[in-house]
Amino acid sequence: MPEPIIRAKQLAYVRVEATDRAKAEKFLKEFGLQTVERTKDRTYLRGTDAQAPCYILSQGSGSVTTIAFEADSLEDLRKLAALPYVSDVETLDETSGGQVVRLTDPLGMTVEIVHGRQSLAAMDAAPSHAFNMDGRRERVGELPAVSYGPSHVRRLGHLVLESADPPLLYSWYHEHFGLTKSDAVVLPEGPPQMIFSRLDRGEDYVDHHVIGFQFALDEGTRVQHVAFEVGNLDDLMAGHEYLKRRKYKNVWGIGRHLLGGQIFDYWKSPFGLIHEHWTDTDLLNDQHQAGDCAIGKMRDYWGPEPTPAFLVSRWNFKVIKNLVRILKARSRTSA
Repeated sequence: MPEPIIRAKQLAYVRVEATDRAKAEKFLKEFGLQTVERTKDRTYLRGTDAQAPCYILSQGSGSVTTIAFEADSLEDLRKLAALPYVSDVETLDETSGGQVVRLTDPLGMTVEIVHGRQSLAAMDAAPSHAFNMDGRRERVGELPAVSYGPSHVRRLGHLVLESADPPLLYSWYHEHFGLTKSDAVVLPEGPPQMIFSRLDRGEDYVDHHVIGFQFALDEGTRVQHVAFEVGNLDDLMAGHEYLKRRKYKNVWGIGRHLLGGQIFDYWKSPFGLIHEHWTDTDLLNDQHQAGDCAIGKMRDYWGPEPTPAFLVSRWNFKVIKNLVRILKARSRTSA
């Protein structure tokens, strides 16, 4: 594959539209994000890590409209701006400041690349404690430190981008931002069901994936879910109970993924977008050898099967046709 134009530093934020902005903000706060600022048109939310806001909410369709990465330097923005289909470098007229360039991926998703945003001070993280496990006795004379309430979201970690052509999108994001394949879920024939891609930071270890490029059963293009790191397992479990008692819809979890290794918990927001809590991801660097996993071997380490509400946002003929095709492939490759 060609040398990337830049190598993105991290996933910076998503811009999300909700049909009821106030109701969406209430869910996001109970999910564990913190409101930084409200303007006439937008609500800015953050995690507990020392970063700029990672979630920008506005009124609208109920979907992710923009994916944003942070660049290492202003020079990286200028490299992108030299391309004929990329905007000029502009000042980001928002609460955290900085500079931005904008472009559109081959299937219509807006992508912003930013540099120089001002980080906010870190907030109180989730309580933690030692464990008496695996024959070790480390928590001695103290009770577990677990708080009841929303999970402590630390940061935006990754998202899954669905489309009819995952290889096309993966190649484009690699060429422009240096995303590199960690693993893929493959069928006996045809394009992969999923390509997990991570940031390329050389010998530095990074999360197993920052974008998963997934085949969409209805062959449409959308962000299927956004995923946030929480403090630890107790924090994830406490947040699960908190959301369940508030009658939000759990669509998958709690479990541990095979590819990526995360302990996960997925919730459907009132405006339809799925939000994930996760903790304990695999960390990889440039020594990792990418592999393929046959769809029939794709089983999580533990946990329930995903619900139909996680797999399908709306039913139609294409969904049924593709679901039957994938289930047949899964059966053929499970032995």
